[in-house]
Amino acid sequence: MKTLRPADIAVGCFLALLGLFILYASSLIRVGVERALSPRAFPSAVGFLILASGIGLAIKSWRFRGEDPKIHWPDRQGMWTVLVCLTLLAFYIALMKPLGLPLGTFLYVTCSIWYLKPAKWGTAIAIGLIFGFISYYVFIHLLQLSFPVGFLLEGLEG
Repeated sequence: MKTLRPADIAVGCFLALLGLFILYASSLIRVGVERALSPRAFPSAVGFLILASGIGLAIKSWRFRGEDPKIHWPDRQGMWTVLVCLTLLAFYIALMKPLGLPLGTFLYVTCSIWYLKPAKWGTAIAIGLIFGFISYYVFIHLLQLSFPVGFLLEGLEG
C-alpha cells in the first residue's frame, strides 16, 4: 500500500534543515545601534518556528501507524479559489511598498474575506480595518520594524 509517510518525513526533515539555515543566517546579521528589538529577533523567531515545525512533522509522520487519510484534489472551483487567493497575495506583496503595510493589509484581508466567504461588505471591511490597525501598531509602532507606512500615514511617523 502506497502511503504519504515517506514524503511527510522528507518534508519535515527539509523544513528542519531550512529552519537551521535561517537560524544560522540570522546569526550573521550585523547589529549596529541598539534598538528596542534586535534585527536578528524576527528572522531567528521564524527560523526557530520552522525548525520546530519540521521536527514535529517528521516525528509525527515517523510514529504514525494506521491508514493514510484520503486526499482529494480540488475540483475546478477549488483550483479557481487557490488561483484567486495566490493572485490576491501577489497583489498584496507588490502593493505593500507604494501603499504601505497598514493599507495593503486592509485591502488584502478585506478582499480575501469577501471572496472566500461572500458575506456583507461591512463585515469584511471591519475585519480588514482591525488587521490594518493591528499591523501598523504591532509591526511599525511597537516593534519599530522598517515596513513602509504608505502615503496615508507618512505624516504620523517622525
